[in-house]
Amino acid sequence: MIKNKIKIVPFWKKNKLVLKLFNIFGKKNIKLVGGAVRVSLKNQTTNDLDFAINIKPDLVKRQLEINNIKFTDKSKNHGTVSIFTKDFVVEITSARKDIKTFGRKAEVKFINSFSEDAKRRDFTINSIYSDLEGNLFDPFNGVKDLEKNTIKFIGNPLNRIEEDNLRILRYFRFVGTYTSNKSQLHLRSLNICLENFSKIKTLSKERVHLEFCKLLLSEHVSFVLLILKSNNLLNILINGLQKISLKSINSLSKLPKELIIRIAYLVKKAKINILDLNKNLKIGKKNLIKLKNIFAIKSLINSENEAKVNKYYYGKEVVLINYKLNQFINKKNVNNNILNILNTWRVPKLPLNGEDVIKYKKIRGKEVGIIIVKIEKWWIKNNFLPMRKECIKKLKSI
Repeated sequence: MIKNKIKIVPFWKKNKLVLKLFNIFGKKNIKLVGGAVRVSLKNQTTNDLDFAINIKPDLVKRQLEINNIKFTDKSKNHGTVSIFTKDFVVEITSARKDIKTFGRKAEVKFINSFSEDAKRRDFTINSIYSDLEGNLFDPFNGVKDLEKNTIKFIGNPLNRIEEDNLRILRYFRFVGTYTSNKSQLHLRSLNICLENFSKIKTLSKERVHLEFCKLLLSEHVSFVLLILKSNNLLNILINGLQKISLKSINSLSKLPKELIIRIAYLVKKAKINILDLNKNLKIGKKNLIKLKNIFAIKSLINSENEAKVNKYYYGKEVVLINYKLNQFINKKNVNNNILNILNTWRVPKLPLNGEDVIKYKKIRGKEVGIIIVKIEKWWIKNNFLPMRKECIKKLKSI
């Protein structure tokens, strides 16, 4: 095992909770691992801090309680406790060895060894540990792989996938995060993932949704989707996605890093049925309605008035996504005046209601709604300007 001589600048040293945890458990017993260490090596920061600790879970929880640190324990005997602060999400996991694995679950044995703990992890770049000062413990040369932007399994890739099929999607998600060309790929890891890609069908739709959404927002998502398309695997992710063109995939990375925009783009370019999308990804009722409304706006928004009308009917978020998406697809620059309307214009309320119709027209039932719609259309056609007095006058004239 290797203690990497590289030392990083540890952004976490400014965090009082982190300092307290190292003080409570002892600097030799607890290390940061995974994402926080990776991003620090790329001169970035994160709010998610994962710790490995060579102390058993019961003792960890006892020390946290003694020191009045609130935590939650939902790991189901996997030895992880979570601490939520205003600025950080902290997870502390006792060093362990997987005895038997059952997909996302495992029978584990808690151990007193970071070297053994590292062996159970999925990729070399996820098995880089750091102490408080930024001194690294890197048993599988993850730093070198990170420098080369190469995603490589620890040990036999097929064995690691058989332990947990989600690792196939995690592999491609990390490739999307770091890898931009074929020369950076670890071919054995890639080929095993491609050969076993259909195993993601055994995963819950929620798990697939979570990983795919992270992939969609990654820097090199186009590179990953091109690999999957060339191997005829996209339909396994979403029924109909294989139909998307190479040109459309290449353009995907240029879209704003907004999840719904990118999902809407795939739906539009591959002509995916939205109900099929929901079956494959479980995007949720709210997002399903949002997508339906995005595509309900058939005409391009070319004026400030059209922006107001659509915002009135569909709301800010839906119209913003529709506008940005269509401008991108049609290779047009966004109009700042239209963007300003969509972002800041306050949608007015029609200055009369059903009670006014009943009072002045002496009618009830469905006819009330019909008249309200007529008034509303007239009011919108007049740029939302008529005040209540004018609306009442119009009502009386109908």
